[in-house]
Amino acid sequence: MPRISDEAKEVRRITILQAALECFAEKGYYASTVDDIVDFANLSKGTVYNYFDSKEDIFIGILQHEQQKTNEKLQANLQTIKSPLEKLKYWINTDIPYSLKKKKLMRVHVEFWLYSTGSKDVQYILTERFDAIFNMVKEIIQEGQQLGEFNKDIDPERAAEMFWSLHDGIWLHAVIGYEEEKLEKNITEMEKALLAYLL
Repeated sequence: MPRISDEAKEVRRITILQAALECFAEKGYYASTVDDIVDFANLSKGTVYNYFDSKEDIFIGILQHEQQKTNEKLQANLQTIKSPLEKLKYWINTDIPYSLKKKKLMRVHVEFWLYSTGSKDVQYILTERFDAIFNMVKEIIQEGQQLGEFNKDIDPERAAEMFWSLHDGIWLHAVIGYEEEKLEKNITEMEKALLAYLL
């Protein structure tokens, strides 16, 4: 058989990930099987197993793929903003779960987080990835303190925890079907509460 190029392999891998996300969003992670993913991807089971070892492995691939794209874009945009205060405001107001794809990803992510409590290996991977983006927020807050934009007496760790608690709460509201107008109000209140604390 002719060998496929690395580019073609990557296209096929992403096709599997996108099909799996659709499958998980429609059927739920627990209820989905590799056979279901095969049907959604319109590929053979052998092809799917050439790229991934299990349903769990496929989900981790989804997280890695989506987070890499999101983080690269976010970091590139944050680098163009000098003020730490404006960086946080930008993050709050652009990472909004309005798109259907984001909602699907969050719905599946929440279910997988619950599932992963029984798997130390998966929990480690998810925690490690969360720690990376948590520390991005913490570093912005520390930078703001150094530049005199934020209160130097606050604990950057606690402030970053507050950011993510508010952020994830809004995402959960989006998953359960809050209307966009209500989400916008929640995002505005999140910004007010966080900035009042930081300033």
